[in-house]
Amino acid sequence: MVRRGLEVEPSPIVSSSLDQFPGFNCKVWCQVWEKPARVIQQLVDPIITMPSDRLIQRIYTDGACSGNPGPGGWGTVIYFQDGAVHELGGAAPQTTNNRMEMQAAIGALQYLAESGQTQAIELYTDSEYVKNGITQWITGWKKKGWKTSTGKPVLNQDLWQILDSLNSKQVQWRYVRGHAGNVGNERCDTIARAFSLGKVPALKQLVEQPGP
Repeated sequence: MVRRGLEVEPSPIVSSSLDQFPGFNCKVWCQVWEKPARVIQQLVDPIITMPSDRLIQRIYTDGACSGNPGPGGWGTVIYFQDGAVHELGGAAPQTTNNRMEMQAAIGALQYLAESGQTQAIELYTDSEYVKNGITQWITGWKKKGWKTSTGKPVLNQDLWQILDSLNSKQVQWRYVRGHAGNVGNERCDTIARAFSLGKVPALKQLVEQPGP
Protein backbone atom coordinates (compact mmCIF):
# COMPACT_ATOMS: atom_id res chain seq x y z
CA MET A 1 0.00 0.00 0.00
CA VAL A 2 1.30 3.45 -0.92
CA ARG A 3 0.88 6.29 1.54
CA ARG A 4 1.13 9.96 0.74
CA GLY A 5 1.96 12.83 3.03
CA LEU A 6 -0.85 15.21 3.87
CA GLU A 7 -0.86 18.32 5.99
CA VAL A 8 -4.00 18.79 8.01
CA GLU A 9 -5.33 21.61 10.13
CA PRO A 10 -4.54 21.56 13.85
CA SER A 11 -5.62 18.36 15.55
CA PRO A 12 -5.84 18.10 19.35
CA ILE A 13 -3.44 15.90 21.28
CA VAL A 14 -3.69 14.63 24.81
CA SER A 15 -0.95 13.72 27.22
CA SER A 16 -0.24 10.16 28.31
CA SER A 17 -1.81 11.07 31.65
CA LEU A 18 -5.35 10.92 30.36
CA ASP A 19 -6.77 11.22 33.86
CA GLN A 20 -5.78 14.90 33.71
CA PHE A 21 -8.50 15.37 31.11
CA PRO A 22 -11.46 13.18 32.11
CA GLY A 23 -13.95 12.58 29.36
CA PHE A 24 -11.61 13.82 26.63
CA ASN A 25 -11.90 11.49 23.66
CA CYS A 26 -9.70 11.86 20.62
CA LYS A 27 -7.98 9.53 18.18
CA VAL A 28 -4.70 11.34 18.63
CA TRP A 29 -2.46 10.85 21.64
CA CYS A 30 1.05 11.94 22.40
CA GLN A 31 3.28 10.67 25.17
CA VAL A 32 4.72 13.55 27.12
CA TRP A 33 7.28 13.15 29.82
CA GLU A 34 9.54 14.66 32.44
CA LYS A 35 12.17 11.92 32.35
CA PRO A 36 13.86 11.54 28.96
CA ALA A 37 12.15 9.20 26.52
CA ARG A 38 11.60 8.83 22.81
CA VAL A 39 9.00 11.13 21.35
CA ILE A 40 6.00 8.94 20.66
CA GLN A 41 3.10 10.21 18.60
CA GLN A 42 0.37 8.12 17.12
CA LEU A 43 -2.93 8.33 15.35
CA VAL A 44 -5.26 5.38 15.35
CA ASP A 45 -5.93 6.06 11.65
CA PRO A 46 -3.81 7.33 10.01
CA ILE A 47 -0.27 7.42 11.47
CA ILE A 48 1.56 10.68 12.08
CA THR A 49 4.85 10.66 10.21
CA MET A 50 7.05 12.73 7.96
CA PRO A 51 6.80 11.86 4.26
CA SER A 52 10.17 10.67 2.99
CA ASP A 53 10.28 13.28 0.21
CA ARG A 54 10.03 16.24 2.59
CA LEU A 55 13.12 18.04 3.88
CA ILE A 56 13.27 19.82 7.22
CA GLN A 57 14.59 23.35 6.83
CA ARG A 58 14.48 24.79 10.35
CA ILE A 59 13.10 24.00 13.78
CA TYR A 60 12.04 26.29 16.62
CA THR A 61 11.92 25.17 20.24
CA ASP A 62 10.76 26.73 23.50
CA GLY A 63 9.94 25.78 27.07
CA ALA A 64 7.76 27.28 29.78
CA CYS A 65 7.22 26.73 33.48
CA SER A 66 4.55 28.03 35.85
CA GLY A 67 6.45 28.74 39.05
CA ASN A 68 9.94 27.54 38.09
CA PRO A 69 9.94 24.99 39.59
CA GLY A 70 6.37 24.02 38.88
CA PRO A 71 4.19 22.63 36.09
CA GLY A 72 5.96 22.97 32.76
CA GLY A 73 5.48 22.55 29.04
CA TRP A 74 7.51 22.57 25.87
CA GLY A 75 6.82 23.25 22.22
CA THR A 76 8.60 22.46 18.97
CA VAL A 77 7.69 23.72 15.50
CA ILE A 78 9.26 22.07 12.45
CA TYR A 79 9.29 23.89 9.12
CA PHE A 80 9.84 22.03 5.84
CA GLN A 81 11.25 23.37 2.61
CA ASP A 82 7.90 22.95 0.86
CA GLY A 83 6.15 25.14 3.43
CA ALA A 84 4.62 22.33 5.50
CA VAL A 85 4.62 22.59 9.29
CA HIS A 86 4.66 19.93 12.00
CA GLU A 87 4.26 20.71 15.71
CA LEU A 88 5.20 18.78 18.84
CA GLY A 89 4.66 19.48 22.51
CA GLY A 90 4.45 18.01 25.97
CA ALA A 91 4.13 18.67 29.67
CA ALA A 92 5.61 17.79 33.04
CA PRO A 93 3.88 18.18 36.42
CA GLN A 94 6.98 19.38 38.32
CA THR A 95 9.97 20.74 36.48
CA THR A 96 11.97 23.88 35.65
CA ASN A 97 12.06 26.25 32.71
CA ASN A 98 15.55 25.10 31.72
CA ARG A 99 14.50 21.46 31.63
CA MET A 100 11.54 22.30 29.41
CA GLU A 101 13.80 24.28 27.09
CA MET A 102 16.01 21.20 26.86
CA GLN A 103 13.08 18.84 26.35
CA ALA A 104 11.92 20.92 23.41
CA ALA A 105 15.35 20.66 21.81
CA ILE A 106 15.50 16.93 22.53
CA GLY A 107 12.10 16.45 20.90
CA ALA A 108 13.32 18.35 17.86
CA LEU A 109 16.49 16.31 17.47
CA GLN A 110 14.70 13.01 18.04
CA TYR A 111 12.27 13.90 15.28
CA LEU A 112 15.16 14.84 13.02
CA ALA A 113 16.95 11.56 13.75
CA GLU A 114 13.84 9.51 13.04
CA SER A 115 13.27 11.35 9.77
CA GLY A 116 16.49 9.95 8.35
CA GLN A 117 17.40 13.33 6.90
CA THR A 118 21.11 13.96 6.41
CA GLN A 119 20.95 17.56 5.16
CA ALA A 120 21.82 20.33 7.60
CA ILE A 121 19.05 22.11 9.52
CA GLU A 122 18.86 25.23 11.66
CA LEU A 123 17.57 24.86 15.22
CA TYR A 124 16.39 28.06 16.91
CA THR A 125 16.11 28.46 20.67
CA ASP A 126 15.56 31.54 22.82
CA SER A 127 17.49 29.87 25.64
CA GLU A 128 21.13 30.96 25.86
CA TYR A 129 21.48 28.24 28.49
CA VAL A 130 20.63 25.57 25.91
CA LYS A 131 22.57 27.08 23.00
CA ASN A 132 25.72 27.87 24.96
CA GLY A 133 25.53 24.64 26.89
CA ILE A 134 25.38 22.38 23.84
CA THR A 135 27.81 24.38 21.65
CA GLN A 136 30.37 25.56 24.23
CA TRP A 137 30.15 24.43 27.83
CA ILE A 138 29.46 20.75 27.33
CA THR A 139 32.98 19.95 26.14
CA GLY A 140 34.47 21.19 29.41
CA TRP A 141 31.79 19.50 31.48
CA LYS A 142 32.56 16.11 29.96
CA LYS A 143 36.31 16.55 30.39
CA LYS A 144 35.76 17.34 34.07
CA GLY A 145 33.45 14.34 34.62
CA TRP A 146 30.27 16.43 34.43
CA LYS A 147 31.53 19.03 36.84
CA THR A 148 31.40 22.80 36.37
CA SER A 149 34.47 25.05 36.44
CA THR A 150 33.88 25.44 40.19
CA GLY A 151 33.74 21.69 40.73
CA LYS A 152 30.00 21.46 41.26
CA PRO A 153 27.85 18.81 39.55
CA VAL A 154 26.33 19.98 36.27
CA LEU A 155 22.62 20.58 36.65
CA ASN A 156 20.31 18.59 34.37
CA GLN A 157 23.09 16.16 33.47
CA ASP A 158 20.57 13.52 32.39
CA LEU A 159 19.12 15.79 29.72
CA TRP A 160 22.50 17.17 28.65
CA GLN A 161 23.71 13.65 27.98
CA ILE A 162 20.71 12.89 25.79
CA LEU A 163 20.99 16.21 23.95
CA ASP A 164 24.69 15.56 23.40
CA SER A 165 24.01 12.10 21.99
CA LEU A 166 21.50 13.53 19.51
CA ASN A 167 23.55 16.55 18.49
CA SER A 168 25.77 16.56 15.40
CA LYS A 169 27.40 18.87 12.85
CA GLN A 170 24.15 18.52 10.92
CA VAL A 171 22.50 20.85 13.45
CA GLN A 172 23.26 24.55 13.20
CA TRP A 173 22.29 26.09 16.52
CA ARG A 174 20.81 29.58 16.41
CA TYR A 175 19.73 31.97 19.15
CA VAL A 176 16.51 33.90 18.66
CA ARG A 177 15.33 36.58 21.07
CA GLY A 178 12.12 35.54 22.80
CA HIS A 179 8.92 37.59 22.62
CA ALA A 180 10.31 39.69 19.78
CA GLY A 181 7.72 38.86 17.15
CA ASN A 182 9.45 35.89 15.51
CA VAL A 183 6.61 33.69 14.24
CA GLY A 184 8.28 30.35 14.95
CA ASN A 185 9.38 31.35 18.43
CA GLU A 186 6.02 32.86 19.32
CA ARG A 187 4.20 29.71 18.22
CA CYS A 188 6.49 27.51 20.31
CA ASP A 189 5.89 29.77 23.28
CA THR A 190 2.12 29.47 22.83
CA ILE A 191 2.33 25.66 22.76
CA ALA A 192 4.68 25.46 25.74
CA ARG A 193 2.65 27.86 27.88
CA ALA A 194 -0.58 26.03 27.13
CA PHE A 195 0.90 22.72 28.29
CA SER A 196 2.39 24.33 31.40
CA LEU A 197 -1.10 25.54 32.34
CA GLY A 198 -2.62 22.07 31.94
CA LYS A 199 -4.29 22.87 28.65
CA VAL A 200 -4.29 20.75 25.48
CA PRO A 201 -3.28 22.96 22.53
CA ALA A 202 -4.25 22.12 18.98
CA LEU A 203 -1.17 21.18 16.99
CA LYS A 204 -0.59 21.20 13.26
CA GLN A 205 0.32 17.69 12.22
CA LEU A 206 1.63 15.91 9.15
CA VAL A 207 -0.18 12.65 8.59
CA GLU A 208 -0.06 9.82 6.11
CA GLN A 209 -3.06 9.01 3.99
CA PRO A 210 -3.57 5.79 2.02
CA GLY A 211 -2.87 6.28 -1.66
CA PRO A 212 -4.31 4.48 -4.67
